Order: sequence, then structure tokens, then C-alpha cells
Amino acid sequence: MEAINSQELVGKHCQLLRPVRDHDGNTRFKESPTILREVNNLNRRMFLVQFADGSTTFLFPDEINIE
Repeated sequence: MEAINSQELVGKHCQLLRPVRDHDGNTRFKESPTILREVNNLNRRMFLVQFADGSTTFLFPDEINIE
């Protein structure tokens, strides 16, 4: 896996590559959430993203395309 400086990603928008659910259970797809932070949990790379309405969720790198 390529090492990426997570500070470079904070504040960037990403495009969802498939439908995902946020923490409230809403299905999201045609949105461009903002990356809040990069997280490494149990050797899994994830991104905490925030949608325009303020809802957040964790997404894996294969679920998004970083703009």
C-alpha cells in the first residue's frame, strides 16, 4: 500500500464509488463528502467523512475516489 500523508487529505472531497450507509442509516451515493481524517484500525485503512448535512461515517479506500 502506498503511504499517504493524511494531513494532505483532510478537507478534500471524495466521490462515492458505490452506495454506502451513514451512521444514521441513510443510504448515500451521489454525494461528495469531505474527508475529516484518515484512521488505521486493526491494520485497516479507513477515512472518516462528513456529508453536507453533517452526518458522518467511516469508509474504506475502495469505496471512494479522492478528488
